[in-house]
Amino acid sequence: EALYQALIGLEDALSTPIGDGGRWRLRVAMAVDHAANRVDEHIREVEAADGLLHQVVGDVPRLACRADRLRDDHEHLQKEIHALRVALNEIDDDDVAERGEAIRTQALEFLGRLATHRQRGADLIYEAYQVDIGASH
Repeated sequence: EALYQALIGLEDALSTPIGDGGRWRLRVAMAVDHAANRVDEHIREVEAADGLLHQVVGDVPRLACRADRLRDDHEHLQKEIHALRVALNEIDDDDVAERGEAIRTQALEFLGRLATHRQRGADLIYEAYQVDIGASH
């Protein structure tokens, strides 16, 4: 849930008008930092020795390849969010009008990949335990 809320926060920050240069850059940078922390926390939790991925593979070994794919996703997601941090640190308020749209696109692509990752994780859990996480009642 914390990761999901961080994603919503990042999407909200990205929707701030780029024309408000410094404010946009600050909001997006803070949201990226928050999302990066939540991504790191998610990875630590699910990849821990007693974490979800190890549990799934232990309970349903045929899902090992899918669990490995999620681990691979983690590495790529961390690289992407690091690249976003770098891009935001390399611009100043005067550069936002010129470079902000490219950073916004980069961040939205990251959000899309993270959403796909979350869906793969939910599918893995469902297949392993036939439990629909996040379903409305």
